Amino acid sequence: MIVLKIGGSMAGRAEALAADIAASGEKIVVLHGGGPQVTALEKSLGREPVYIHSKEGFKSRHTDRETMDNFVMAVGGGVNTSLVRMLRKAGVNAVGVSGASGIVLARRKTLVSFENGKERLIRDDCSGKIKEINASPIVALLGAGFVPVIAPIALGEEFEALNVDGDRAAAAIAGKLGAEKLVLFTDVEGFFSNFPDDLVRSAAQADIAGFQKKASAGMKRKLVAADEALSGGVREVIICSGMAQKPLSGALSGNGTHITK
Repeated sequence: MIVLKIGGSMAGRAEALAADIAASGEKIVVLHGGGPQVTALEKSLGREPVYIHSKEGFKSRHTDRETMDNFVMAVGGGVNTSLVRMLRKAGVNAVGVSGASGIVLARRKTLVSFENGKERLIRDDCSGKIKEINASPIVALLGAGFVPVIAPIALGEEFEALNVDGDRAAAAIAGKLGAEKLVLFTDVEGFFSNFPDDLVRSAAQADIAGFQKKASAGMKRKLVAADEALSGGVREVIICSGMAQKPLSGALSGNGTHITK
């Protein structure tokens, strides 16, 4: 089994990937993002996105209640539906679900923003920390011959919708399912030790800590997800470009950065 994570920037133009999935013959689970689509919706409503910067260098969206409502519309509705239609057009028996359908369970987390050398507590945020994956619905869909396409929205302890990191959600799902591989598609070829030079083709989990010191904010998240997936039992994590003519085939044939235990 292979779990794929598709970023929002790729989700709207994933025809090549859809065709590749259809031809693969693999048992596939897809999890997608939708950051650009949320930003576009927010701006159309006259709202500018606000971002939180952590002390560790991570950048995340400040998801207040109104932003969370827009997140559900843009990601759970627009992106998920568009991606399912694209996959079905390619012949993939895809079905769209939200992680909030009892699949991804999370607890609301307290965020701290690091600005101008000072820490600021963020109280009105609807971000969640994954605490449990209920794999039963995914297993049922796979057993019925479907390809689950999952939006990264979690169900909170008070049954509220929460925004969770898509890469880490994919890692948690891959670990829970006992997937052999997790493929994290991105807009670059993989992890570079000296970007844009020196693509790292293969690495061990023990190398990830060192990689974090050289990675951009977006790549840092993928490396965290890779570490968590491998610790969760996934055999191999591949970070690679989703823009290739055959993204999945290329990844399985050696493209990108391959990280194992």
